[in-house]
Amino acid sequence: MGGVGTTNKPAHNLSKPMMIYAFTAVTVVLALAFMLYSLPAPFLPIYHEKREVSTVWDGIIIGVVPVGYLIACMLTAQLMERFNFKPILMTGSGVLGSIFIINCFFDKIGNNTAYITLSCLFRVVAGIATGFVCVPSFGALTKLVPTRVAFVTALAEAALNGSQAFGPFLGGLLYDAGGYSLAFWVPGLIIVCCVLVELTIPHVNTLPDRADANDSMKVYKDPWVMLAAWHCAACQILLFFHLPTLAPFAEKALNETVVWTGLALLVNTSTIIISAPPLGWLIDKFNPYLFVMLSSVILPFLYMFLGPIPLFNVATSKLQVMLVLALLGLFVPMGCTPILLIMFDVYKMRNGGEMSISASNTIVSAYCSCFPLGACIGSFSAGFLSEYVSFEWSTGGLGLIFFIQSLLSFLYCWKVKELRKRYEEEKQAQGGTQAGTVVENAVALQQI
Repeated sequence: MGGVGTTNKPAHNLSKPMMIYAFTAVTVVLALAFMLYSLPAPFLPIYHEKREVSTVWDGIIIGVVPVGYLIACMLTAQLMERFNFKPILMTGSGVLGSIFIINCFFDKIGNNTAYITLSCLFRVVAGIATGFVCVPSFGALTKLVPTRVAFVTALAEAALNGSQAFGPFLGGLLYDAGGYSLAFWVPGLIIVCCVLVELTIPHVNTLPDRADANDSMKVYKDPWVMLAAWHCAACQILLFFHLPTLAPFAEKALNETVVWTGLALLVNTSTIIISAPPLGWLIDKFNPYLFVMLSSVILPFLYMFLGPIPLFNVATSKLQVMLVLALLGLFVPMGCTPILLIMFDVYKMRNGGEMSISASNTIVSAYCSCFPLGACIGSFSAGFLSEYVSFEWSTGGLGLIFFIQSLLSFLYCWKVKELRKRYEEEKQAQGGTQAGTVVENAVALQQI
């Protein structure tokens, strides 16, 4: 499976040290952008309580970021048809940092309506800026090491998950040290300074040829490619569904505080970070479709035991919840990390073994959009269902529903196997035809 992510032309001619530098610089910027997303989470509810702002707005102000991120993923694919990755990356970093620096003055706004309106608007813009950082970063990283797409993707995802976990800690620390303003302008200034670092990143070609400009529409119109992307989004729903309701469940069923909930979620994130590099290496080395099928079998059972669903008549325990969250940190990425490699692979099989830079950029954009889509669906649906259904039934019910997705993923992999067989037969037939033509030409030359 190695090399399915390669394009028709080499994207760079960098030495190994320069490749490592480019990879490190892009990954650090990507991680910092995602750290800023989660940074306000611990102190915004406290600050809003002082301002007498309804707790409903806590979730909305934080939750609108994925909406902007999703919009950006759609826009960035078009921008990468005209610009290389560096200008888009620098624009995203500059805007994101500027938004945070401006945000530090919001505590001067006395009117709560104006404060909430501006906060929501600026968080949407921050989400768009994060998308401008994410899509070109993944686009450049997959072209730096095109034969190790899953490994590179896994390392980048480990970095951004780690930074997301560290963000709330840093946000709480800055808020305690200097209040609302300090918690925004310090990280904002850091990400703005990253623009200077991005200037030094060596050239990696992410610009498509003009002849390939229509290839982006081929990606969106190809149901085989987009079905793979949907599986990634479905896995992200499982990762985000329990976030809004886990703390109340732990307090009610386990008599634990939010500190224990934070620890449990940290275990979940730590598993993602620790397992990502070996998982990416294994996916590149072996068949990525096997990893998708394995995670599809295990994930629904895990989610049914998170509560657990009352059908099993199993007592809830802290160890059981912690263990399930840890295993989710392994098997959700197992269902997501191979998807980018699979999208590249399927597209190439359906297009004669060729994949232009334009198609590659669009696939990366579609892949990146799966994460905010899953986060939006998971978080908002969990908040809605919590009004009517208990935690045990909502998580267990989602596990039962995910069996449908598991069945679809098995059918998908089976059909792709048939698609591959047909592709190999066509390739052999074309090879035979070309060989026959060469022999005929040789005979004709001898006769002449």
